Amino acid sequence: MIEFLVSTGGKIYEINDLITKVTYQDTFNNGCSKLEFTYISKNLTIQNGSVIRFKYDNTNIFYGYVFKISRGKGTEINVTAYDQLRYCKAKDTLVLKGDTVTTITNKMCNYFKLNKGTIVDTRYVLETSVQEDKTWLDIIYGSISDTLMNQKKWYLLRDEFGSIALRETSDLKLDMILGDESYCYDYQYDKSIDNDFYNFIKLAAIDKEAKTLEVTVAQDETSVKNFGVLQYYKSIDKKYSTAQAKSMADNLLSLYNKEAETISLDCLGDTRIRAGSSFHGQIEDIKLNRRLVVKSVTHKFLPIHTMSLEVMT
Repeated sequence: MIEFLVSTGGKIYEINDLITKVTYQDTFNNGCSKLEFTYISKNLTIQNGSVIRFKYDNTNIFYGYVFKISRGKGTEINVTAYDQLRYCKAKDTLVLKGDTVTTITNKMCNYFKLNKGTIVDTRYVLETSVQEDKTWLDIIYGSISDTLMNQKKWYLLRDEFGSIALRETSDLKLDMILGDESYCYDYQYDKSIDNDFYNFIKLAAIDKEAKTLEVTVAQDETSVKNFGVLQYYKSIDKKYSTAQAKSMADNLLSLYNKEAETISLDCLGDTRIRAGSSFHGQIEDIKLNRRLVVKSVTHKFLPIHTMSLEVMT
C-alpha cells in the first residue's frame, strides 16, 4: 500500500516496513508541501539532505528533501521533508519588466536549478516594478494575484513529485463529491465579513509631477447598506486609462464583495485531493451544493488513510 524510498549515503533504501507514521500537508500558494514521517531506525541513518520518495496505492505523493531529524531515547526517529519550493523561500531583488507569472517561474527554476514540469502560459504582462528584498515565492504569489485581478484567471504554483508546475485552477477540477454520505464524516462551517471582505473599492492614480489625483470607485450599495462601508484601497499607475481603472475596480469588487465562508472537512482519504484541486461539496445542514477549491489539506496514511481539508468557496 505504501512505497517509501530514501536516498542517503549514495544508496537507495526501501523502508516500507520501518514506517510507523506518515503525514502529508499541502497548501494553496503558501509555500512548499511537507512530509512528516516516523520510522524505526534499525541501523538506517537518514540525514538532512536525503531524498525522499513516497507513493501510496501506486500514486505519486511526495518527492523532496529532508530538512529536520529528531529523536528521543527509543528507536523511533521523526523526519521532516519539503519539496523543491522550500528553496524558493530565499529573498532577492528582481526587476520585473515585460514579465508574466510564467517568465518569473521559469527564471526561478533556472536560478535554483529546479526541475520543471507543466508551466502554463499566463499571458498577462505585469507592471514594470522593482521587487526588493522579497522571497521568490512572495514575488510569484503577488504576480498571481495581479493576474487574477486583471484577467480573472487563477493560477497555482506547486511541486508535482519533483517537478515545478504552474497550473490554472480551472484545469484541476475533480469529478468527485465530498459531503453527506460521501467520504466526509465531520465538518466545521464559519461565515464572516471580518477578513478580506470589501464592498467599496477605491483606486488612486497619483501624478506627483502634475500634483493631480484621479480616483476610481466601485461599490455595492446594497452591501454597504447591510454591512457598512468596508473599503479596499490601492494606488495604481497613472498610465491606466479611466476605462482600465474602472474595469480593475469592478473586478476587485466582484472578487472581494462576498461573505467569506470557511469550511473544514474531515474525510476518508483520496490521493487525488491536493491544494488547488476542486470538487463538488454537498452538505444539507448548511445548504452546501457547489464546487469548492481546496485551500489546504493534511493526509494521514497510517493506520488508515484519512484527510482533513479547508476549502475556499
